Amino acid sequence: MIITTDTGGKFHPKPRLELVAKNKTELSKDSAYFGLPFNKTWPRSDFHDKGFEQKLEDWRVYFPELMTSLNKFNQREQNTDFTLNTFNNSRVVIVDKRTKYKTGDILNARIDAYDWKENKSSFGGDYFVARLIYGNNTLYPDGIAGIVTDHRNGTYSIRVPLLIPGEARLEVKLMIPLEGIAELIRCTSLRKYLGTQYHAELQTNETTECNVDFTFTNLTADEICDYSNPRNQEPWFCVKPPSGKCPKIVQEIFKEFKRSEFDLSNEICNEPLLKQLGCNQTIQSPGLNITVSSGIEEPTRPLPLCKTSLNGMKQLKPNGYFINGTWKSRFCKNNLKSFNETRACFKNKEIYFLGDSTSRQYYYLFATKMGLLSKEPPYEQGYWHEPKTTGSGSIRFYYRAHGQPLQNKGPPHTKPYMSDVLDEIAPGQQQVVIVFNLGLHIIYYEPSLFIHRMRGIRDAIIRLNQRRPNVRFIYRSQRVLNTSYGKNNGWLAYRYNVLTREVFKNVKNFFYFDVWEMSVVWPLNEFHPKQPYLEQEGIYLCNFICS
Repeated sequence: MIITTDTGGKFHPKPRLELVAKNKTELSKDSAYFGLPFNKTWPRSDFHDKGFEQKLEDWRVYFPELMTSLNKFNQREQNTDFTLNTFNNSRVVIVDKRTKYKTGDILNARIDAYDWKENKSSFGGDYFVARLIYGNNTLYPDGIAGIVTDHRNGTYSIRVPLLIPGEARLEVKLMIPLEGIAELIRCTSLRKYLGTQYHAELQTNETTECNVDFTFTNLTADEICDYSNPRNQEPWFCVKPPSGKCPKIVQEIFKEFKRSEFDLSNEICNEPLLKQLGCNQTIQSPGLNITVSSGIEEPTRPLPLCKTSLNGMKQLKPNGYFINGTWKSRFCKNNLKSFNETRACFKNKEIYFLGDSTSRQYYYLFATKMGLLSKEPPYEQGYWHEPKTTGSGSIRFYYRAHGQPLQNKGPPHTKPYMSDVLDEIAPGQQQVVIVFNLGLHIIYYEPSLFIHRMRGIRDAIIRLNQRRPNVRFIYRSQRVLNTSYGKNNGWLAYRYNVLTREVFKNVKNFFYFDVWEMSVVWPLNEFHPKQPYLEQEGIYLCNFICS
């Protein structure tokens, strides 16, 4: 496979749609498998046969200011004799601090970043989050996210609108400094998830290793089986087994954090370094408590209803806040406050939840709140990502996982590519809502894989828009991730948010459902939110589905 870099192109291959009809399986909408075009088959592509050329976009063009900071950082005078915990000396101050504030005022603060020698940092590029919180509830407080602006000189300003009266405290957390971002970029520069293996069990009872790319090995094309998707050109390759054949894949297995047997490099993320740099640490500074009394209340202007047609509208930052334990949007009226209010709006709608286990959480949340029983294939293994369908009358929900790489055991047909599922949705009169998310299972891959996948989904959305006007697409943004599962990946999630907005810019009927600031105020310590947080996201989402 030939790989080139395209820094400015919008290249994505045209799908081979004739293969849909060739491999299509007609299934009832009540079937858990409905909408999976490759239910019975797993076709071999012709990437190797035809010398497939995949152009990979350079993700860095979408981060020009960060690249400037990194260039300055790389050109600095090297000094390896330093004590880590780089930003223990950084501090936060409130600018023009007052004895009293009123709702309607703006709280302005400043972060001064210092290095290990207590010298003022001059590069910028560090990743901070800030929140103003009220009360003693450490998990689910009332509060609002602060907007952090990087001035690229070691100084960061924080702006927080004061919307809630009471005693409040500003908290600032260094998620990862520039040194850590440089390390994450270095170790995610190859098209593989470092230190991991995927295995396939074949129809011949042989087992072999698989991945999206084997260019990091000395394997030749004759030593590789090509199981890539021929329609959307999503790559998936396996090492040719001892039989010398490329038989059908029966089962795919993720070998958690086990190094590839064919990996000749020692490229890994330096996790001890990332931990020592002071990642995911609250900046301890005195004098960050304030008192807010009642004054002007928001909104000072009428707000539109929350609806997907607001995509592209310039949103206030921060875009919402928690008050009395409930999320309140600042750019639209999220009037729905409970799932009981949403039951009528789901009639005559088909809602697809596509993606990883965080999308599956949405599926089960909505099904449970509507009192519906999910129909699932009777697998003894109980794969969590197997296709799921539930419905009653004119209400119908679907869940579909996304394609490889997916870090869960299961046969290939349980892992359909989103573009395939979208291409299977036929013309019709019933309203269709697609809620999807992608990223966590490929977060440590080189981002060109993510861009390629998202451009394929974008093209499938455009095709569906052409044959069916009554469909809407809602992408749930990545959430702020604290250190989880021993990985520092919050900035990687942020990187994918920026890339997603770029890929789907100006796509008709597409809405970017931004929950980033929700997860700043109610921080997540794991990938799967607890029920109180999940319900707040779900109810907020209903406002956009039901309008």
